[in-house]
Amino acid sequence: MNPMEQVVNQVLANQSISTTSPSEPRVCPHCEEVVSVIEQVIFGKKRFIQPVCECEAKARDEEVIANAKYQEQRKLREMFSISDLGERFDEATFEKFKPTPGAENALKFSKRFVNEFDTELWKGLALMLWGNPGNGKSLLAASVANALESKGKTVVFISMPNLLQKIRSTFNGNNKESENEIMKALHACDLLVIDDIGAEKVTDWVEDVIFRIVDGRYTRKKPIFVTSNLNPEELGAKIGARSMDRLTEMCQSIHNKATSYRKVIAQQRLKALLDN
Repeated sequence: MNPMEQVVNQVLANQSISTTSPSEPRVCPHCEEVVSVIEQVIFGKKRFIQPVCECEAKARDEEVIANAKYQEQRKLREMFSISDLGERFDEATFEKFKPTPGAENALKFSKRFVNEFDTELWKGLALMLWGNPGNGKSLLAASVANALESKGKTVVFISMPNLLQKIRSTFNGNNKESENEIMKALHACDLLVIDDIGAEKVTDWVEDVIFRIVDGRYTRKKPIFVTSNLNPEELGAKIGARSMDRLTEMCQSIHNKATSYRKVIAQQRLKALLDN
C-alpha cells in the first residue's frame, strides 16, 4: 500500500494524522492495549498516524448499527404511535391474566411463543387465537406484545378495524402518513399483532389490503400474531382464500375454549356489590 492509499484509509477509519508525535501513547479503552503510532513520509514530510485499535473500531461500528436500529424502531413507533393497546391493555401481562377454564392452551402457547421467539422453531411463525368474544384473546395478545417489547422487539399491536381506518385516513391529502409508510411499518416490525381480524366489513378493497399485509409478512418470513372471534373456516370465508392460506402456514391455530371473560368479571363485580 503506497503512502497516499494509507492516508486515505486512515482518514476513512477516523484515525488521526498529525505532523507531531503524540506525547502520550494511545491506550485502547476496551482492551487497554497500547496502540503504537505509525510514522510515514508523505510528500517529503514526516507524518504521524495514530491508528484505532481493532476492538475500538468494532465497538464504534456496533454503536453505529445499534443507533441505526434504534432510530428505525423509533420511527416505527412514531409512525404508529406504536400502540393501539390503550389503557386497558397497555399494562397487560401474563401474571395479571386470570384464565377461565378452557384458556389453558392459549395461555401456555402464548408464553412459549414469547420465550422461544428468537429460536428457529418459531422463525416466521406465530399464533392464531380464536374463540368466543370476550374470553381473553386480546389480553393474551397484548401480554405477548408487552413482553416482547420489554425485550427490545419492535411490536405493532392494532385491531383490524382500526388498522383499516388508519389506512383509509391516508386518502386525505392532509394526512401526515402515507399508505406506503404504514405498510412499511407493518412489514418491518419484529412482530405484527392483529387483534379481532374478521370483525371488519369485507369489500374487495379490504380483502386486497389484508392480503398485502399478510403476503408482505409472509415473503419476509416475519410473524403475525392474530386473534379472531371466528373459527378458521369462517375466517377464511371472510378475508379470502389467499390470505387465509398464508395465515394457515404462518400461524399455529389455538382454540381458546373459555367462556366470556367479561361475563366472569361482571359476575364477580355483582357478587362484590351484593356482599357489601
